[in-house]
Parts: sequence; structure tokens; C-alpha cells
Amino acid sequence: MKAIRSFLIFILASFTLPLPIFAENNRFGIPDSADIRKAVSDSWFEQSLDVVRHNRTELRSNSVGQIFQVRLEETRDLFSIIVAPETELSVDLYTQDGIIRKQVSEYPVDAAGSWILMRDSSSGKPLKIRYYFAGDSSVYVQFSPSGKKTLADYVIDGCFAARGVPVGVSFDYFYTASFAAVLSLTEKALPWQYADIHPEQYHGNLVMVAQIKKNLSRIKQVKDGCYDELGKAIYVSDGKPRPVEPEDAQNNILSMNHSGFLKWIVDGTIAPLTGGATYRDPLLRPTLQLNPLGVSGIKAQTESLFHSLDWTRNLAAARLSVQARRNYLYEDTGVDVKIEPFSAEVTEKGITSVAGYIKNSGYEIKYLKPLLYVLGVTEPDYYYLAAIRRTVHPADGSPEFKVFDSSAAIFPYFDKNGQFGCTVFENGKEMSLAQFTKKYPDSFVHLTRLLSSDRFSPL
Repeated sequence: MKAIRSFLIFILASFTLPLPIFAENNRFGIPDSADIRKAVSDSWFEQSLDVVRHNRTELRSNSVGQIFQVRLEETRDLFSIIVAPETELSVDLYTQDGIIRKQVSEYPVDAAGSWILMRDSSSGKPLKIRYYFAGDSSVYVQFSPSGKKTLADYVIDGCFAARGVPVGVSFDYFYTASFAAVLSLTEKALPWQYADIHPEQYHGNLVMVAQIKKNLSRIKQVKDGCYDELGKAIYVSDGKPRPVEPEDAQNNILSMNHSGFLKWIVDGTIAPLTGGATYRDPLLRPTLQLNPLGVSGIKAQTESLFHSLDWTRNLAAARLSVQARRNYLYEDTGVDVKIEPFSAEVTEKGITSVAGYIKNSGYEIKYLKPLLYVLGVTEPDYYYLAAIRRTVHPADGSPEFKVFDSSAAIFPYFDKNGQFGCTVFENGKEMSLAQFTKKYPDSFVHLTRLLSSDRFSPL
């Protein structure tokens, strides 16, 4: 047992729990507390809150030596019994003799392998049982009693990939059910394909991210600039092509705006295959037909309302054309992301429905993270061009209108611990997904998919 304990401390080297190679028999390899829960069920799960309050926090070992903590946590309206696996957090201890690196045991409520029973504080009635199984703590499955039935949910970052799915066992079955049993019971009922993560599949995305980062210092942002047809000149706001300034050329500086920046990225995947770059004019081709008498049609006569939508769609079509060695127009490609994996979300007002994909608008930006999580799992070879649609409120008091006037490149991936990550590049700058969504509140994001490449070679 002492040897196993030492080995646990060695591999559990961070707050995020790596997946132990000797975990109980479930295909995700997460630690399982089923035998511990069987031992404590009577004293922790079945007793009133007053009795449970007198229970001391316990440390227990499962059948393969993994340590779990059993404890009580309370909020205003409910109390939770938590069975959480031990992780090791590396911390710096400051002493008079210097800094000493120490390992401290933690038992996170949302670590992979954690199990939670939530009960009503007033009545003691059981409300939910939750299993955490992913490297990302925003992903879990939960079960709720509904009369004589039990209902299952699969949640990703507050959005329901499955909600209220009936399962054919009583609620108290999950007091002691192993995660392997949960997988077997719900294999066809819940979307477990969203948990099928293989970190080695994101090599193309990570190569491109590294190369883009390496070149960001060369990018000089121009508000209204764009490459010419050969990518050798800059189009500025007066519409006239201007070559790169000599001092910029000498210092290997690239001047571009958000559209030119995306073109530079896509050209970096095309150049190794063709030796050249995409032409400018085809990227400006309209990708939707407007009613000339409609509000958008009239406004489009004086404003460029769909520039980044057309640009990202046509860039994706150009990349696919090179990949397939056949010329495709956008409408023949299927590059638009249109999936609708979620039915509802958890909000401050309770559970509400999710709008999903809206034609020629995309998705509400608040759903971008869970959407990209699903895309990252199901399409590991792709990255995405995002066209941002904002609502403009003219200063002169004229009616507001919507415009696609910004764009970005988004690279989802999963690390070796199964944690979801996402790198966003916009107009020559890197940002996190959280920074990106905060920058464009209440906007829509339209995504097109492009095959990533480990032969990425930006011009």
C-alpha cells in the first residue's frame, strides 16, 4: 500500500488530475469510488442533515489504493455529500532559508472521478447525483429523480448536450454505481462521443498556433488594409494599392488588417501545396442573396454589411479547393458550421432553451465555448474562421443595423490531461477565448471550418 501511495503522489503532480493507468475498469481511466460509496451509504447518504453534520470528514482508499475524501458542503438551499479523489498540488513554501517546493493533497469537488449527492436542506429530499469524468470540470453527467423514474443529463459548460433522458433504474442505484456501470447503462442514451478525446490528434492545430505566435511580432495592423491579388501590396482606406514601405520590407514587417491577417494564415496552408497564395477578388464574392427592397438590401447599397462573412466563407472554399484539387464555389463546399448539439442551458433564471445555428448569422457568442468543445472533440483536424456580426447604433440617431465587420481564427485543442483549450488570433494579436467573447458581447459568430496543416508556412 505504501508503494502504491508513493506512486500516486508521483503521478498526481498538479491540481488537474492526470488519468491514472491503474484506475478501476472504465474506458476513460478515471478513479472510481463505488466501493467507498457502498461502505458509507448508510451513514452519509441516507441520514438527515443534522446527523450528517456530525460526521467527520473521512479519507478512504478504494480497491486499488486510490485515496478519496468524503465530506459535507452546504449552501443556502441544499447540502452536498462529496466523494472526491486525492490530487497533489505543487506549492512554494517560503521560509527563512529560501523557497521549498512541496506537494499538498487536495480533493477538488470537480476533479475527474468526483461524485456528488445533492439534497434539499429543508426536506432532505435527494435532488441530483453528479459524476465528473473529464479533464475539463465544466463537463459532467448528472441524474435526477422524477417520480419512479430517473432522468439523465449530459452537460458541457452549462449547456445540455442531453437533457431529461429516462434511464431504467431507480435513483438510489447511483448511490453505489461505478462509473463503468453508468457508461454501460447510458451508452446509447447519452452523447459519450463528446468524451472520446485523443490529444495526439491536434498536432496540426498546435503547429499552426506555434508558427503564428512566432510571426506575430512581424504583423503591423492597418485599419482598412488588405492584400492585393498576389499578396504583395496593401489596400488602404482610399482604395489604392500601396506597397510595403521599404523600411518595413527591410525589417520583414507585414502590414494587414483583420481580413488580410486571416488570408495570411490560410495562405500559409496553401503555399506549401501550390507555391502561391489566394487571389483577392474571389474572396470578395457575395455569398448570400439579399432582397433589394428589404432593410438589409437597402442598407447594403451604402454599407458593406457582410464583408467578413463573405471573406471567411470564400477563404474556406479556397482552402478546400486546393485540398481537393478542384475549384469550388462557397455554396458547393459545406464549410459552414451548422451543428446544434445543445437543447438548453443553465442560467440565473433557470433552464432555458438554446437558439442554435441561425442561417447567415451563426451562433450567439455566449455559446461559443461549449460549441467549440464539441467541435474540438468531433473535428480534431480542423480550425475555424470566425466572422463577427455586431449591432451598430449610429450616433446620428438613425436606425441600428447589423454588420459583419470583424474576423478571427480559432484553434481548439485538448492537452495531454484532456483539458480543453482554445487559441484565438484576431488582427495580428493572440487572445484567449474568454477575452474574445468579452470583446464582442451580445454579438453573433459565424464559423467556417478549414483543415489544419503541420506543413504550415506563412508567407
